[in-house]
Amino acid sequence: MKEHLWHLWSNVQLRRYIVVGGLGTLLDIGIYSGLRFLSIWHWVALAVSFTTGITVGFILTRRWVFRSTDPLWERQLLRFLIVVGIMYFVNGLIMEGLYWILPAFAGRSLVVRGAAAATALPLSFTLHRRVSFANFD
Repeated sequence: MKEHLWHLWSNVQLRRYIVVGGLGTLLDIGIYSGLRFLSIWHWVALAVSFTTGITVGFILTRRWVFRSTDPLWERQLLRFLIVVGIMYFVNGLIMEGLYWILPAFAGRSLVVRGAAAATALPLSFTLHRRVSFANFD
């Protein structure tokens, strides 16, 4: 098990993805929490925060994580947006479940959003690596 975890951590793309995802998620969580504080419905708040995060995420993931130089970035953007759409609903459903399970407390939105992002991370990385930024040529 320890060797398997070390092998995963030695993956430079994964480490970079975690950094980019962490930055994007912190931005996402900050915006989401602020909107929820203003009593904006969770699905609307998630759409606004997620859109901001994916804009930053696409640029950094494409250039720094997967080092893509494909001049036809539009194809990657389309695939990226499809994966993000899938992940939007995965995150939203995880969050719905957590809101249903967890009692109301100060900071619940922050905890729920962070837990959903962490839970969805392996699927998100895999889909972006194998779909969004894969070289299909």
